[in-house]
Amino acid sequence: MRLFLNTLLRMISGAYFVLTSIYCLLAFLPYTFFFLIKAPPYAWMPWFVRHQAVLYCVAAGAAMAANWRLPEAWNCARRRFAVGGIFLAGAGVYLTFHPFLATLGDNSKAYSWSLAALLFLIALVLWAPVDKSAADESEPDNTGADKGILGYSAGAISAVVVCIVYATGSRLHLYSETRTISFHWADVELTLWSLLSHLLVAVVVVSILNLIFLLADRTPRPPWFRRAGVNTLVFVSLWITLARFLDNALSFAGWQARVYSGALALTLTLWGFSIVRPFLDAAGARASQSPSDGRFSHRMIAWVVLAASIMLAVAFPYLVHGADWSGLLEGTVALSVWIAVFISLARLRPVRARYSAFVVLLVLAGCGVVYKTFQATEILWSKPLGATDDEISLALQAYGEQDISFQLAHHIVGDRRGEVCGDLCHILREYTNIRNAEARVDIQLVDKLTPSPNARPNIFIFVIDSMRPDYLGAYNPRVNFTPNLDDFARDSVVLHHAYTQYAGTSLSEPAIWSGAMMLHAHYPQPFSRLNSLDRMVHSDGYRTLASVDEVLTYLLPADDDITNLDPGMKLWNELEVGATLQQARSVLNARRNDQPVFLYTQPKNVHQFARNRVPSPTSQHWQAPDGMNIRISYEVHWVDKCLGEFFDYLKQRGMYDNSIIIVTSDHGDATGEFGRLSHSTLIWPEVMHVPLLIHLPPKMRERLVYDDTRISTLTDIAPTLYYLLGHRPILQSPLYGRPLFAETKAELERYPHKDLLLASDVRAVYGILSADERYLYTTYDSPAQSYLFDLIADPNALHSILTPALKQRYDQEIIEHLQLVGDFYGYKPGMASLLASAQH
Repeated sequence: MRLFLNTLLRMISGAYFVLTSIYCLLAFLPYTFFFLIKAPPYAWMPWFVRHQAVLYCVAAGAAMAANWRLPEAWNCARRRFAVGGIFLAGAGVYLTFHPFLATLGDNSKAYSWSLAALLFLIALVLWAPVDKSAADESEPDNTGADKGILGYSAGAISAVVVCIVYATGSRLHLYSETRTISFHWADVELTLWSLLSHLLVAVVVVSILNLIFLLADRTPRPPWFRRAGVNTLVFVSLWITLARFLDNALSFAGWQARVYSGALALTLTLWGFSIVRPFLDAAGARASQSPSDGRFSHRMIAWVVLAASIMLAVAFPYLVHGADWSGLLEGTVALSVWIAVFISLARLRPVRARYSAFVVLLVLAGCGVVYKTFQATEILWSKPLGATDDEISLALQAYGEQDISFQLAHHIVGDRRGEVCGDLCHILREYTNIRNAEARVDIQLVDKLTPSPNARPNIFIFVIDSMRPDYLGAYNPRVNFTPNLDDFARDSVVLHHAYTQYAGTSLSEPAIWSGAMMLHAHYPQPFSRLNSLDRMVHSDGYRTLASVDEVLTYLLPADDDITNLDPGMKLWNELEVGATLQQARSVLNARRNDQPVFLYTQPKNVHQFARNRVPSPTSQHWQAPDGMNIRISYEVHWVDKCLGEFFDYLKQRGMYDNSIIIVTSDHGDATGEFGRLSHSTLIWPEVMHVPLLIHLPPKMRERLVYDDTRISTLTDIAPTLYYLLGHRPILQSPLYGRPLFAETKAELERYPHKDLLLASDVRAVYGILSADERYLYTTYDSPAQSYLFDLIADPNALHSILTPALKQRYDQEIIEHLQLVGDFYGYKPGMASLLASAQH
C-alpha cells in the first residue's frame, strides 16, 4: 500500500512541474501565447493560473510525503530531507507573494520559467532517497532463460499489436465522425507500410537494448550499466521526438528549442524512472523470495498494463479532439503505449534464445536492408497509393494524420518526405510569428474618410468559424440540412470562388477588419491604425454590436463604444450563435432611434473546440449525408436554424430589406475525408475555400454588378462595405482587397486579377493560389516540403505535379509577397543576405 501511495504522490508532484513548464513554454511562443494563454480554450487553464501557489504547495507536500523516512538517528539522509523541506517551503512562500503565471508574456522570462520548472523537478527526483537494499535484492541473476537478452519475437509481436490497435482505432474514429466504412486495396497497402515501419522500429529498439545488455555483462556492475543504458536510450529518443514535434508543429527550432526539448526529455526520463523503479525493485525482491508468486504477479500486472495501454491508444484521440497542438500529447501517449505493450509482452513471453553481438548486428543490418529495398521499390508495388513517389508520400503522410503511431514510426525510421531547413525555410520563419510588432502605417482604403452622404443600411456580418462551403446547400446539392441559408442564398449574391488567405482565425479575423493582408504577427499595436471597419462605423455613425472574442479583444480599443453581445463569455470557444442572436434581439428591441446598426459576430459552433450547450447530435438522432462529418453537419444545421430565426425577426421588424447581411467563414477545416485533419497549421483547398453570401437592400442591388468568375477573398469585405456606403474610389494596393460590387463591369475590371499569398497562422507555412484558381502551391518549413496541385484536374489536391523549375518560380513569388508585406508594415527581417541569395 505504501508503494502505491508513494507512486501516486510522485506522479502528482511531477505532473504539476511538467504542466507548469509546458504552460510557460506556450506563453513564450507567440501563437500559443494568444490562443492558449491569453484566450484559453479550456476552463482548467485559468483555474490552474489562479491557484498556482496552492497547487505548488500541494505538489511540494506530495513530494515531502513521498520521500518521508523515519531514520533512528539524525543522519545524512535526514539532514538532506530537512534541507530539501526548507527549500520547498521557501519557494512556496515566494510563490504565495509573487505568482508569475498570471503575468507571463511571450518573452524570455516565460522561457526561463519553463526551464526552471523542469530543473526543480529534476532536483526533486535526485533528492529522493534510494533504498539500496531493495535495489540489490531486486537484481535477478538472469532474465528468463538467458542473462539480460530480449527476444525479437516479443518485439515483433508488440509491433503487430500496436499496429493493429492504432489502425483499428483510426478506423473507429473515422466511423464515429461519418458513420460510414470504406475499405480499398490502398488501405491494405497503408496497413502493410505501417506494419513494416513498426517492425523495423521494434527490431532497432530490441537490437540496441540487447547490445547494451551484452556490453553490460562484460562490466563489473551489469545492473547499473543496464539501467544507465536504457535510461540513455529513452532520453535520446524522447529528445529527438520532442525536438521534431516543436519544429514541425510550431516552427520552434534553434538552440532554445533544442535546450528545452533536451531538458524536458531528461526530466521525463528521470521522473518516469523514479516512478517505475520502486515497482521493479519490489517485484524483483518478491520474485527472489518466492519465484512462483513473483511469476504470477508479474503476469497479472503485465495483462493489466497491456489491456490499459490498448484502451488508452483507442480512447485518447477522442479526448484531445485532434487539436492543432495535440501532436505532442498524442505522440507522447503513443510512445508510452509502445513501451508498455513491449514490456508487458516481454514479461508474458520470456526469451528462449541467446544472441551474440554478431547475430544482433546481423539482424539489425538485414532488417534495414529489407526495409530500404521495399522503400526503394515502392513505385512498383504501391500503385494503389499513387503513380509517383510524391503521390505515395502524400498518401502516407495523410494516413499518418489519422494513425499517430504510424506517423511516429514513419518519422523515426527516417522515411519521411522532407529536406533540411535551408535558405527558403529560414526566410519563411523570419516573416512568421513576429514578436512585438508595431503598427507604423495607416491602412487607408480611400483617400479621405468622411461621413457618408448616402443612406446607411444596417450591416450584419456573421463569420461562422470553420464552416466550409460544401456543408451548405447553396454550394453542394447533396446538403439538405440548411434550408434557411439556402433561402437566404436565393435572395442574395452567392460567391463561389471565395477564399481566406489565412488558415486560422488569428490572422483571418484581423484581415476582415482591416481589408488588407496582414503582417504575420499577433497583433501589431495600436491596431486602430489598421482597422478599416472600426473607422468606417465610427465615421458613419453606426451603433456597434459585437461579440468581443479572443481576437477582437486586441483589435478594438478598450474604450471603444461597443455593445458586447457576450459579456459573460469565459472561454472563446463558448461563443454560440443562438445565445448571441438572442442578446442581439434584446438590444434591437430596446433601440429608441433610427441609428443604423453594425453587428459582427464569429460564433464557434462549428469549430473543433466548440464548448456550447447545444443538444448533441446523438440526442437528436442526427443523420448526416454519406461521407459527411456528423458533428459538423449537425452544428451547421443548428447555425442555419438560428440564422433563419434571426432573419425572420429582421423581416418582422422591417429591417431585412434595409440591411447588408454577410454570411461567411474565417477558414474551413480538414475533417479526414482526404486523410487531412484540422486547420491553422496546413494549407489545403478545404481549409482555404470559404462560403461568402451577401444580401443587399433591393434598391442598392438593382444598380450594381458583380463578377462571380473571379477570386474573392475575405479582405474584400471591408472595401466592399466602403464602396456600398459611398466611400469611393477604393484605392488600389497589392495588399488591399477590392470591392466585390461596382456600378459597371469596367469599374470592376480596374482592379487587377492577382495571385493570392496564403499562410498558416501558426507555422511558417505559405502558399500561392493562382489568379485563375487553377494552381495551388504550398511549401512547409518543417519538414521542408513543397507541393503543386492542378485544382481543375485534381480539385481535392491529391496529386502533386511539382518540378524543380516550378518550385523555384513559386518560392520566388512567395518571397516577393513576404517582402511586399514586410515593407508595407515597416518590418525588416535580419536576413538580408539570405534574401539576396534567394533572389539570385
